[in-house]
Amino acid sequence: MNQLSDKQPTDDELYPICYVVADDDAEELFLMRTALQQQERPLPVREFYDGQHVIDYLQRNGAIRDDEDTHWLLVLDMQMPRLNGLETIKTIRKNPNWDTIPILLFTDEQDQTLIYEAIASGANGCVTKPERLEDYRQLFDDFFKPYLRNQQ
Repeated sequence: MNQLSDKQPTDDELYPICYVVADDDAEELFLMRTALQQQERPLPVREFYDGQHVIDYLQRNGAIRDDEDTHWLLVLDMQMPRLNGLETIKTIRKNPNWDTIPILLFTDEQDQTLIYEAIASGANGCVTKPERLEDYRQLFDDFFKPYLRNQQ
């Protein structure tokens, strides 16, 4: 007897990769989500308000995957409650299965010491937040293009 499951696949099961965005400012999340959805290759966008929620999501989502390939493209704000962007990066990089996850960190200031620390901690990029939607789109296009090139 054959039975078909009524369970529908989730976006995490359908898409090989998605954006994970964390910022405690709802307006910034809206700008980032809109810019990411307008990319040449739109992907699902997961939104969180702090770094701890990002870590929790990666742990849950990683547990349903059969492989250890990169499934996430992360965009983190520096200033967030519970775990800020830098603490989130350090936590992510402690997990050897997550050492290839691309991470873009946004700051509100041009603090060279913070930028160096972010890169040394494992961020792939650390930049000041854009102010316009078009600037977000261009930045995301430039930053994520190498990571999307070989994705189907």
